[in-house]
Amino acid sequence: MFGLIILLIIAYFIYKESHSGELFGGHPAHTCNPLDILDERYARGEISREEYFERKAGLSGRKHTVSLEKTNQE
Repeated sequence: MFGLIILLIIAYFIYKESHSGELFGGHPAHTCNPLDILDERYARGEISREEYFERKAGLSGRKHTVSLEKTNQE
């Protein structure tokens, strides 16, 4: 009988965690908005700085010009 109670408690917590969006401390199961996904891709190095700003401007609905040249200010 005691084993059945323990089993039911474990099953309850697994059910609760799987429906809360996280399972055992993992990442949320919900989808992120496009800007969050873009930020993550840039942070992982999947896209360049220029591509990041171009796509971010496109998602934000505004134009943004990026200069990759370094200026010498002495």
